Amino acid sequence: MMRGRDQQRWRLPAMWRLAMLLWLAMLPGAGAAEPGRTGTTLRLFFPNQRLNPDQSDCSAVFPVERPLAQGQQATRAQRALQQLLAGPSASERAAGYHSIFSAASADLLRQVRIRGGTAYVDLADFRSRLPGSSSSCGAAEFRSQIERTLQQFKRIKRVRYAIEGDPRRFYDWMDEPCSKSNGYCGWLAGSQR
Repeated sequence: MMRGRDQQRWRLPAMWRLAMLLWLAMLPGAGAAEPGRTGTTLRLFFPNQRLNPDQSDCSAVFPVERPLAQGQQATRAQRALQQLLAGPSASERAAGYHSIFSAASADLLRQVRIRGGTAYVDLADFRSRLPGSSSSCGAAEFRSQIERTLQQFKRIKRVRYAIEGDPRRFYDWMDEPCSKSNGYCGWLAGSQR
């Protein structure tokens, strides 16, 4: 163990430590937080009457930022979907944002799993709570909100859906045949079907 003068020789002066920390903080990307990282924000995507006044594009959605809640036992994708399914806040509604999602749909998410660039979203049976979600415009709005919110995470490229673990139930509700675009109504190996 070093004592006295030898110990002081190996210790950096406080000013040098401070200078090094400042230099590290100024490196490109050092302070830039990626959306969805702990201590930062998540982006949720909702339609907005002011930004899309004629509503000609039902899939047009626009981002809002929300703080990332810490300490939850959920992935960032799950937390983003949970917040999205609760709908816009009062201040977001005042700014023109709207959604088919609201407090009544806040508990719809059963799980989200990510495999090979695909997010598998399993929802509780929402058909009676969101009856307009199967119309052509409602379906576009439903999907664009979920897909744009999930695709803020770089590893998610596609989204597949299921109701109560059954993808066919979701795609039948959306009046969409099982095809290559939805993985032939396939689901994760080992999941409920």
